[in-house]
Amino acid sequence: MQKILVIEGCTAVGKSAFALELSKFLKMEIISADSIQVYKGINIATSKPTKKELEICPHHLVDIVSPFETFNAYNFVTLAKKAIINIAQKGKLPVIVGGTGLYIDSLLYGFDFKTDNKTTNYDSNLILLNDDRQVIYNKINIRVDKMISEGLVSEVKALRKIGVNEKCQCMQAIGYKEIYDYLDGKYKLDEAIKLIKKNTRNYAKRQLTWFRHNGAKEWQVKDKEKLIKYLVETCSEYKK
Repeated sequence: MQKILVIEGCTAVGKSAFALELSKFLKMEIISADSIQVYKGINIATSKPTKKELEICPHHLVDIVSPFETFNAYNFVTLAKKAIINIAQKGKLPVIVGGTGLYIDSLLYGFDFKTDNKTTNYDSNLILLNDDRQVIYNKINIRVDKMISEGLVSEVKALRKIGVNEKCQCMQAIGYKEIYDYLDGKYKLDEAIKLIKKNTRNYAKRQLTWFRHNGAKEWQVKDKEKLIKYLVETCSEYKK
């Protein structure tokens, strides 16, 4: 049974940064379990890996579909399974990293994961990365302000210009929906920014509730050195 590692958690908790740090110790590649990172041109509000981060550790399922397309759990599972095989054939550990719980559980348990008799085709180690609630909320506020300063409004304007409208799935993402509505005159910019922060906080709460029901081992960000040591020991066959 193929071994995989899953690092899940709410938005802004630090999943991606932790996975990159872990990649210094393990031969691994990352599969993004993020319902918005799959979209090309949807960049600023998605915290996609930078060019430098991609050089540190290869990522899969990022920038793979047009913003006009829809993408769902079935699409994710199909592509993630292929990526797992590809990574394993290289002698590396497949590491699923993301906050879209529906995608992760569908991959691990199939599309009937809500049943009591859950089985999986993977030898999976699930890690729920968490932090103090207020720390996460502060990170969310900082992240949203950074997204605005980096040009989120201009990005949405550019997407609208090529025909991406409010009916496109990608425009339902937090950050994009509110800015789209601002450009339509539904909100003032400061109101849209406050709404992004509020909606992101609420989403983080829902994510944590979801992940606490799928059997993951919960670890605090402050214990990341201990967690890295634990994972290196657990995945010793993939040590660098």
